[in-house]
Amino acid sequence: MTLSTSANAVIDFDPLIATRIGGLGELRFTTDWPVWLVLAIAMLGAVVVMAAYLRETSGVRAPWSWGLPAIRGTVFVLACLLIAGPVWHHRQVIGNPATIVWAVDGSASMAERDSQSLENSSRMRRVYDRLFGDAGRDGWIDHLRQSHFQNVVTFDERSRLVWSSEQPGSAPEKSAGGLPEVEPRGVWTDLSAPLRHVADDARWGGDDADSPMNGEESSDREVGRGGRVMVMFSDGRDSAGVADAAEVATRLADAGWQVHAVGVGSVEESPDLGLVDVDVPERVADDGRLAGAIWVKHFGYDGEKARVQIRSGDEVVWNEVVDLHGDGKTSVRFDFAVESLMRRAMESDVRGVDRDSVALSLTASVSPVARSVAAGISPGNPSESVTAESRENGSDRSNDSISFRVAAASRHRRLLILDGSSRWEIRYLRNLFSRDPSWDVNTVLFGLGTDSPKVRRGDEDGRLPDSQRAWAGYDVVIFGEVPPDQWTRQDANRLTEFVAGGGGMIVLDGRYGRIAELVGNEDGVTHEGTGQPTSSRVRSTSDDVSESMATLIPVRFVGNVNSRPRVQRIEPTVTGKSQPVMMLGLSDAGIDAVPSRVDDEDGLWQHLPAPNSVSRVVAQPDAEVWADAEVWADAGLESNAASERQVKRTPWLVTRVFGAGRVFYLASDETWRWRYKLESQLHGRFWNQLMTAAMSPPYAASDDFVAIGTDRIDYRTGQAATIRARLLPTSSILGESGTLPTVDALLLKDEQVVATVPMRLENAERRTYVGATDGLPEGAYRVRVRASGFDAAALKASTPIWVTPPRTRERDRLSLDETALQRIAIAGGGSYVHESSADEILSLIEPLSGGEIIESDTPLWQSWWGFAVIVVLLATEWWMRKKVGLI
Repeated sequence: MTLSTSANAVIDFDPLIATRIGGLGELRFTTDWPVWLVLAIAMLGAVVVMAAYLRETSGVRAPWSWGLPAIRGTVFVLACLLIAGPVWHHRQVIGNPATIVWAVDGSASMAERDSQSLENSSRMRRVYDRLFGDAGRDGWIDHLRQSHFQNVVTFDERSRLVWSSEQPGSAPEKSAGGLPEVEPRGVWTDLSAPLRHVADDARWGGDDADSPMNGEESSDREVGRGGRVMVMFSDGRDSAGVADAAEVATRLADAGWQVHAVGVGSVEESPDLGLVDVDVPERVADDGRLAGAIWVKHFGYDGEKARVQIRSGDEVVWNEVVDLHGDGKTSVRFDFAVESLMRRAMESDVRGVDRDSVALSLTASVSPVARSVAAGISPGNPSESVTAESRENGSDRSNDSISFRVAAASRHRRLLILDGSSRWEIRYLRNLFSRDPSWDVNTVLFGLGTDSPKVRRGDEDGRLPDSQRAWAGYDVVIFGEVPPDQWTRQDANRLTEFVAGGGGMIVLDGRYGRIAELVGNEDGVTHEGTGQPTSSRVRSTSDDVSESMATLIPVRFVGNVNSRPRVQRIEPTVTGKSQPVMMLGLSDAGIDAVPSRVDDEDGLWQHLPAPNSVSRVVAQPDAEVWADAEVWADAGLESNAASERQVKRTPWLVTRVFGAGRVFYLASDETWRWRYKLESQLHGRFWNQLMTAAMSPPYAASDDFVAIGTDRIDYRTGQAATIRARLLPTSSILGESGTLPTVDALLLKDEQVVATVPMRLENAERRTYVGATDGLPEGAYRVRVRASGFDAAALKASTPIWVTPPRTRERDRLSLDETALQRIAIAGGGSYVHESSADEILSLIEPLSGGEIIESDTPLWQSWWGFAVIVVLLATEWWMRKKVGLI
C-alpha cells in the first residue's frame, strides 16, 4: 500500500495491510484501496455469488448442493485478492544494524521560506526532501535502508511517530508526484519533546510500556545491539519552554545515544514588521477610556517609523506613528474614549433588548511609514521616495494585525465601602466613584471617631447589609479597617458567600492593624508592646470570624503588625506588568506633571509618590503578587546610616480567585498621594482598572423575560464557556408541578444551532441557571436561551463570544538559533551543522551500523501458481457439475 506521510497526523499502520506470519515474512498489498474495502468487496461478492448458485443446486443432494457454491465463492475471493496485488515481503537481519530517529520540527516557523534558500521551498519541505528524496534523487532513508533501522518523528509541543521502517507496510514509497505536501502548523515548539519521546519509549530503552513503538515487532531485534542516533532538524526556536532540551540530551547520551542537530533556516532575521500581542482589560466603562499596550516586533527597520492603528470596522479610533530603534520588540501605549463606539454598537441592536455590556470588536494593525512621508520629502523624486513597504514584499504579512474584543459596561455598578474611620484614602475613593454616573456608592463608616460608634445594619444606604440578598446587590466591596469587635461571624460568612458567588473584594489595609487582627494573626506575628503572638492575647475577634476571614484574604501577616517598614518605592512584578491594572499610561499624564525622563511604564511607577509605610505580609500559596514595595530592612531602628540599611521587597498588591469572585489586597492606604499635580488622572485610572479586574462580568443582555451572560467574551480554542441565565421577575411561568422551567443555552454559528447546552438551576430563589459548553473550536458564536413554557420569539436576548487560537511566540523570531542547537548537540555527544553542510552528518552515521538488512518482495499476483489454483478450482467445479447432471 502506498505510503502517505503527513506532518500533523500519526500514521496508523493497519494490521490488515501487512500480515506477519511467524518469522517467515509479511503479506502486503499494493493496491491504493484500503485492505478492509478489498476484503469487504470480496466477501460480499462471494455471498451474492453463492446465494445465486444455491437456487441452481437446490434440487441436488448434499454435499454437491453446497460444495459447488462454495467453490465458486472461493474463486471470486481469490480473484479479488489477486486484483489487490498481494506481495510477500521478507526481511533478513544480519549483524547489528544501527537505529536512527529522524526528529523533524513541525511547528509553524518551519513553513518559512528563507530568502537565501535556492530551492524556494519551506524549511520542512527541504527536510522531507532530504530524508525521503525528491523527484530527481534518493533521500537519506533510501541510502541507509539496508544498514539502519529508521524512524521519523515530527514535533511541535509534542512528539509523534509518523513513519518507521520496522512497521509493516511502511516502506518509503513515493507517488509519481513525490511525497504529499507538508504543512507545519504547530503553534508551539518544544525542542525537548522528541528527546523525551525517545528517552521514555520502551522500544528505545525507556520506561513507557504503552509506547506506539512497543509491540510484537520488537521480537525482530534487540535494541542496543547496534549504534543509536537521533538527528534533529529544527530552526532552534523553543517557544514552549517546557524543559531544557540540553539536559534531556545528556540523559540520552548517558543511555548510549548520539544526538546530532541540523540547523534549518537563515541565521539572519528576515526584515519583518508585525504585532506580537495586545494587552487590554477585559472590561471598560461605556463612558470611560480604553487603555492598554500593543507590542510591535521589528527587524530590519532601525531608524524608520511605523504607524500603529486600532480600528473598529472601517473607522480608525486611534493611531500613532512610532520611531523604531534597533531590532526587537517595542511596547506602544494606547488610550481612547469608547463612548462613541458604544453608541454606534447600540444603534444596530434588536428592539426590546437591554445590554449591560456591549462587545466592542477591534483590530490593531501596524504598517511601515514611507520615508518620503516621514521626512517630508516630495514623492516626485523616485530616488528619495524609497518606502519601507518595499521591504515587506519578502517578509511575513500574517502578523500585521491582531483582532481583540473588549466588553463596554453600560449598567450602573454598585460599590460598598466599609471602614472604621474616614481616612484620606476612603474620602478620595468615595468622591471618585460618587462623581462617576456609572457607579452607585454606599459608604458605611462605623466605630470610634465616626458618626456611628456602633454599626447600623439594614438595606438602606449608610447601613451594613444584613441579608445575603442585600449583599448580592453589590458588584464590589472595598473592605477597610473595620472595628473587629463589631464584625460578627454572620457578617464574615455573608461576605465570604458574596465573593464566592462572583463578587469582587478589595482589602485596603492601613496603620491600625485591624485587618491582621480580623484574620487572627498567624503564629509568630507579634503586637507592639507585648512581644508575644496575638493568638496568646485576648482578642476581640472570635475564632470563627478569624477562620472565615483568613480563608478570604490572600495574604498572611508576619513580624510586628504595628511596626510598618518605610517604603522606598512601588514596583510591579513580572506578573503584574502584563496586567492592565498596572498600566497607568503616559498619554494623559500631563507634560508638566511627569518629568521628561519618564518615558515608559516602569519609569512612571518609580516617579509616583511611595506610601510612607506598608504592612509586612507574605502571599498565600494560591495568590499572585502584582506589585512589590521596596522597603528598608532596618525599619524601626534608630540608626539612619545608609550603610546599615538594606532594601528588601514585600508584597504590596496581592490577588487571588475565591470561588467565582476575586479578592485584592493592598498593603497601604496612600494611593491618594498620587493625586499630587495630577489630580485624579493616575489615581482614578488605577482604581477604575482595579475595580474592573475585581468585578465579575454581569449579565450581558436581557429582554422582558430573561437575562443572559458569559464569563468572558474571548476564549481560546478548546476552552469551555460558562453561560449564566436568569429568569426575570416578569416571567412568572412555572411548570405543571410548580417547578421552574428547564432552560437550555443555544450556541449559534452563522445563525445555525451548533450545540445545545443544558443549564442546571443554580439558585431557585433568584431563578438563576448555569451551564458550560464543551471545548469550543475556533469561530464567532452567539449564545441564546431556550426555556420550557416560553415562546422562542419572546426570548430575544443574545450575547456574542469569540474563540481564537492562543497567541504564541512561535513566529516572533524566525531566524535560526544555532546556539540552542549547538547546546543540544554537545550535550548529546554529537555534532551540529547547518543544512547547507548536512551531508557531514550522513558521513558520521553510516559507520555506526554493524549489520545489514536484506529485504525482498515476491509479487504473488504475478506468480503462476495463483492463477493455477483458480484454474484447478474452476476445473473441479466443472467436473462436479457434470457428475450431478448440471451440464
